[in-house]
Amino acid sequence: MRALTSRPAPRDILLASVVAVPVGAWSLTLLWLAVPRSRLLPFAVAVLLGHAALAWRRVAPTLSFAVVTTAGTVQLAGTGGLPLLPSLLVFPIGLYAYTAHGGDRSRLVAPAVGAIAAVTAAVWSAAGPPGRMPVPVAYLAGLLLAVVAVAVSLGAYRRMQLAYTEELLARAARAEADREERARSAVLSERARVSREMHDVIAHSLSVIVSQAQGGRYAARARPERAAEVLGRIEETGRQALTDMRGLLGVLRSGTSEAADCWDPQPGLAELPVLLDRVRAAGLTVDHTVSGEPYALSAAAGLVVHRLVQEALTNTLKHAGRGAQARIRFDWSGGALVVEVSDNGHGPGVNDGAGQGLIGMRERMAVVGGTVRTGPAGEDGRGFLVRARLPRQTGGETR
Repeated sequence: MRALTSRPAPRDILLASVVAVPVGAWSLTLLWLAVPRSRLLPFAVAVLLGHAALAWRRVAPTLSFAVVTTAGTVQLAGTGGLPLLPSLLVFPIGLYAYTAHGGDRSRLVAPAVGAIAAVTAAVWSAAGPPGRMPVPVAYLAGLLLAVVAVAVSLGAYRRMQLAYTEELLARAARAEADREERARSAVLSERARVSREMHDVIAHSLSVIVSQAQGGRYAARARPERAAEVLGRIEETGRQALTDMRGLLGVLRSGTSEAADCWDPQPGLAELPVLLDRVRAAGLTVDHTVSGEPYALSAAAGLVVHRLVQEALTNTLKHAGRGAQARIRFDWSGGALVVEVSDNGHGPGVNDGAGQGLIGMRERMAVVGGTVRTGPAGEDGRGFLVRARLPRQTGGETR
């Protein structure tokens, strides 16, 4: 039984000892003087057990109260109250502890047992042995019932305090768990964002490098003087990719988005000409047209549009084949920015079949309130079209 093996706290043992030394010694002295030696042992044991049970009043409140009640009953029944042996003080203490720390039934059992014990003690003590001055039963019963009421009331108040404290601790634990969960979600979200950025950086840079290397190989045979220029572009593209990768890996290593503060500013529409120059240098013909009146985009929307164009052009470099041409159209008219990136798809190109870039496009655009559609660019099924729509109220800032 767990109650029998539970070890009481040191302060509970200390309180039981503090009560037992003076009160228990006083009760044993009265028993020694008033009870025949042949009958002394059971009453002395009852006194000692009643005091010892107080040490378990919190770890095993039901068992402790049962022992205290039994010990008090033995003392009353055998001594006739004597009158109200001092060690009976442990009963209201045990009653308080049982009310405060006992189970749900203690709220009903404690006052009932306390009332019965008070009336019984009053009757036995008032009767007493022959020759003793009688004590009014009503007076004594009222006094003992008042003691019981105080003990039960204090126990109930302590029970409410403990329940309130437990609820506060539970709320704090839930709040801490929620904070940890939000932190984990933020880390996972940041890692997913960085993963998409890594895909864009690696896929775009390597596609440009491969295209430039292919052109450089032909140039080395036909026009050797252009080979150095192509190698310089490859070096520049590789260095930029390494710089971006170091920043991204720093975010992953820290596991938080704060590391991104040390990273270079993210590209937006202002950096789009640099992207187009880099792609054109890789050998892809790009036609860029704009219609409507441009307006300012938020930083997040600008990054999303930049990455969408970058990914679409990267796919053209990888999959459209040699001699393909790309067309970019920005339409600022109406209530949304419409971006279309298409190619004529002359050849099969190199297809890795991963599809990660298209998924990243849709996820990014969804974050800023936009949509992305992809499919064939021409009626004959040749070429590829990426069409994004970004409502002005979500992606733009009214001037």
